[in-house]
Amino acid sequence: MSFDRRLYLLFTPELCRHDPDETLEAALGAGVDLVQWRCKRPNREGFERAHDRCLARRVPMIVNDDVMLALRSESHGAHVGQDDIPADAARKLMFGRLLGVSTHDLAQIRAARDARADYVGFGPCHATATKGYETGLSDDAIAAAVELCGELRLPMFAIGGIAPQNLPRLAMLGVDRIAVSSFVLGHEDPAAAVRQLRRGGR
Repeated sequence: MSFDRRLYLLFTPELCRHDPDETLEAALGAGVDLVQWRCKRPNREGFERAHDRCLARRVPMIVNDDVMLALRSESHGAHVGQDDIPADAARKLMFGRLLGVSTHDLAQIRAARDARADYVGFGPCHATATKGYETGLSDDAIAAAVELCGELRLPMFAIGGIAPQNLPRLAMLGVDRIAVSSFVLGHEDPAAAVRQLRRGGR
């Protein structure tokens, strides 16, 4: 499956400042081109609405953690963390679908490549309350991850505390894909938030 996505929304309905359905629709309309369903509690109706919205916009929706839900719902793929089902096992189940892997160091990036992941999330690049990280990784660590992913031809999304004010720094380190949650979901105007991110924070 071809993969050329740049702005990845980690969609958690509980974190939305406004109505979750309206928030997702606004974000999609403003230029989000990849969505991850990231809801820890059962929310079948919310999931189905999000799934349908993404289909209508022709934007892939990835399911976080729950590989079986991704399969049952015929979603575009699944995303697994280091403490979830192993990436190589997920790859076998997700044959023909997208697989993303959360990574925090170079060894994990190499392991994701060996498991034939389609992309990795790398971070935390900054402090983030969403995942409970009080600090982000160093510039050297981020630049090294960008370089390795380039060598491996493995798309990398910077994740963790992504907001307009830190995009120039990430761009200087070679980052050209970002995954964002709180800045969009908690914004007064989610569409404006997405447009600002797409402009590189300006």
